[in-house]
Amino acid sequence: MLLPALRRLAVLAGSVVLLALAGCATAPRHPAVQAAASEGRLPPLVPMRRFVADLDFADGHIVSPDGRRLLWRQVVGTDIGLAVRPALSEDGAAAPGRIPTGTLARPGASGATYAWLPDSRHIAYQKDFRGDENTQFFVVDADNPEASPWAVTPWPGVRSTFVSRGAPGSARFFFASNRRERSSMDLYEADAATRTVREVARSDADSRVIGWLIGTDHQLAARWRQLGDEDGRDVAVELRLPDGEWRRLRTVPAFSFFSIHRIDPAAGRLWAMTNMGRDKVALVELDLSADRETVLAEHAEVDLEGAWFPPAGGAPYAVSALPDLPQMRYLDTGIGAELARAADEARAREWIDAPAVVIRPTSAAQDNQRMVLRATTQTEAVEMLLDRTTGRLERLTPTRRPEPGLFSPMTPFVFTASDGLKVHGYITRPTGVQGAAPTVVAIHGGPWARDSWQLAGYTFTQMLANRGYAVVQVNYRGSAGYGKAFIRAGDGEYNGRMQQDIAEATQWAIDQGIADPKRLAVLGASFGGFSVLAQLIQKRQDWRCGVDMVGVANWPRVIENWPPFWRNRHYFARTFGDVNDPAQRARMLANSPITQIDRIDVPLLVVHGDNDVRVLRQDSDEVVDALRALGRPVTHLRFANEGHQVRHWRNRLAMWRATEDMLAGCLGGRSGGFDLFELVPR
Repeated sequence: MLLPALRRLAVLAGSVVLLALAGCATAPRHPAVQAAASEGRLPPLVPMRRFVADLDFADGHIVSPDGRRLLWRQVVGTDIGLAVRPALSEDGAAAPGRIPTGTLARPGASGATYAWLPDSRHIAYQKDFRGDENTQFFVVDADNPEASPWAVTPWPGVRSTFVSRGAPGSARFFFASNRRERSSMDLYEADAATRTVREVARSDADSRVIGWLIGTDHQLAARWRQLGDEDGRDVAVELRLPDGEWRRLRTVPAFSFFSIHRIDPAAGRLWAMTNMGRDKVALVELDLSADRETVLAEHAEVDLEGAWFPPAGGAPYAVSALPDLPQMRYLDTGIGAELARAADEARAREWIDAPAVVIRPTSAAQDNQRMVLRATTQTEAVEMLLDRTTGRLERLTPTRRPEPGLFSPMTPFVFTASDGLKVHGYITRPTGVQGAAPTVVAIHGGPWARDSWQLAGYTFTQMLANRGYAVVQVNYRGSAGYGKAFIRAGDGEYNGRMQQDIAEATQWAIDQGIADPKRLAVLGASFGGFSVLAQLIQKRQDWRCGVDMVGVANWPRVIENWPPFWRNRHYFARTFGDVNDPAQRARMLANSPITQIDRIDVPLLVVHGDNDVRVLRQDSDEVVDALRALGRPVTHLRFANEGHQVRHWRNRLAMWRATEDMLAGCLGGRSGGFDLFELVPR
């Protein structure tokens, strides 16, 4: 579906042009990859466009509150868009509608990227036009998807984030916005029926609210309030009383976590994820009348990741965790059994070709009788609609199952660091390559994030493996998901033990005979981009090249130019240092790559968006300028319409094409060469 335009392009190109373009592919030069190619063990080279601009992409289905319609992401025109249709044939004869939204905001950055409103007719979605995280809301009528959308927040330089849907049957939703004051998020309610917006509550200098929560009665129910002007002060969790006053429920220390997932005023209960008084995040239930807390679920090895609730109200029925492979635990065993039967039926119908690694609901109607399920195997994720009343199961996503042997499984590993800390990660080996392979160490950002298991499908990890590389991903100390103590082990170690964990994980892969110690590259974004530069400077391994995406080069500058809406400066101070303390500032600058840039002497690809508000483009500009002045090999990709993440598919195609060419040159894997979709006009 990426479109009639691209299909016409493919036809017009003609066989002569295609043969010429195919000649631009790069054959492998690394001995192990060469041997695999000559002996016919290498899988076919998958074109880059298949990873970036898949013609048949359709995913992210959500069912309307009344259960009668489906909404999902797919290609519309020459970009991403939304589509809507009746959920099942008996739900109406309306033809599927396409909504040409263009590239949507970054998923997860500002709440739901797109959502049904409670009337099951209107759809809200978010745009981030420049990549500067000033997200804007639009609403479109699913009965008339070609009509111009309502611009809910047409406010320049303003960030708005999704909070909750409104009352059942209405066309309302709640959102937070820093329209009034850029460092504070006030609460608003929008009504698509009247195309009006009203302020619900304000975060002023006295209240210092940093978060809002809507209860199951669709009224403002709770807020998180910082107890002081400086980040790092305790946070009060407060409940709204019927008379409009606030009652403090909990005082959360600065480096602890208490996130309310649901307040059910009628039941007098709330459910929250918290690590207060424990190392790992657990799910708790609070009886509001007695202020009595009960632990409902926890995991011995890792933090719980999520909880699933019936839409209309009530207790959670499932939780998830990610120790190595993803896990779901169903507190409601009846729902768990239903979903297990759905997975069995999907396999019997050959929608999936193996037992599901995990099956979970991703959306549900208001009465919880129709659910969108996502069954994930080692090679494919399939979305299905389950009607729990009739037992009917319908496949929603098109087949994207790769050919057998095309991709490689992502395998968890654990090693003991040199100071005794256990560190987890994932390894993906290239199909058909025997012995030590050229290796890319891909470093996640954050650092308060983590790498997670992915299926062996059309991911960028698999793109690298398809080019002949082993891929190492490590959740170094300071990563999220493994408890408070593991995060605290990274305090002050951003240029020390964190980097040593990355190098030692690479050594683990070398010792296992997986990685060729003479053909290593490092790749990462944000803090991962900083780590790329740090690794190339420290030379803890024999790195041959690096790919730095929006990486930090100057820590004091980054911290002094925080986005005004951030409220986690104390985490930065604990991990990196206090920029206002002269001694700590000097140490931060000494640990910044820009002060040691002369030590980088291998090829480097640097990628940055002009509108990045988290790491200013100046960091990458200075790295590139300094390396060029030294006569070092450096390639610079700048995108005028991007920020801290490259979102537009044409830009991602350019970025990954440059990456595969660089890696082919320094590691000896293969490259697909010029991709036909690079001809698509902007």
